[in-house]
Amino acid sequence: MYLCYLDESGDPGRNGSTYLMLSGAALFEGRWRNVREDLDQLIARYFPPPAIRPPEIHLVDLRRGRGPFRGMSTNQKSSLIADLCRIATTNLSTELKLFTVIAHKPTWFASNPGRTENDLYSDLFEDLSSRFDLFLRHRYAEGSPNKGIVIADPHKPDLSSALKAKYGKFQQTGNRWGRVYNLVETVFFLGSHESPGLQLADLCSYAVWRAITANDNSIISQISPMFDREPLNSARDPGKWHGVKCLTRDTATQAILDAIWP
Repeated sequence: MYLCYLDESGDPGRNGSTYLMLSGAALFEGRWRNVREDLDQLIARYFPPPAIRPPEIHLVDLRRGRGPFRGMSTNQKSSLIADLCRIATTNLSTELKLFTVIAHKPTWFASNPGRTENDLYSDLFEDLSSRFDLFLRHRYAEGSPNKGIVIADPHKPDLSSALKAKYGKFQQTGNRWGRVYNLVETVFFLGSHESPGLQLADLCSYAVWRAITANDNSIISQISPMFDREPLNSARDPGKWHGVKCLTRDTATQAILDAIWP
């Protein structure tokens, strides 16, 4: 079983952020406890007194020095992020896979007249869930059949509503590309402080966000190999990055992605 934890960056409305992106961290169930312990040890190392110890590492708060991260130097922040990235990259390629789907909102709304912000969420989730399902189908072909469960943070109501509306439909009728065979149960919701996987999804989402919106590759460069990719020796599309997708035909965004995932 793989647990695919989701996180978003940006907002879905016509105004606000220029981008909306949905990212996922698919963690093999057998690694859940190890990642939980690694995160707990990491937080304890940087915040020894239990009274000031944050329940999670939230990258936006860390970078901006908010809450428990107030007073940390730039070097301390960079060191903490690097250690967090190492928790992700120490997993084998069969234990953790990352995914991200990005929409340049002005282009998406211009190309989809009459469609709403909920439709944008639905398109992002449809694409990401199909990529997660593709990964599971590849694992089946490799002799390791597994199913997948999707988990998200309930404190993001717009995203939660879109996931609930679409997940059951995908299971019953499939998506625009065909049947979805490997996603089971319903969408589960957990607070990010309760789940190590949601913290990995936050890392993934924030790393991509910084790369796309601020031309800052300092985080994504540390975890980019963890995104799902066709094997280099594959007979079909060798080396193709399945874990990265831009929904919109925005050449500037695609150029950034091509530079990170050539």
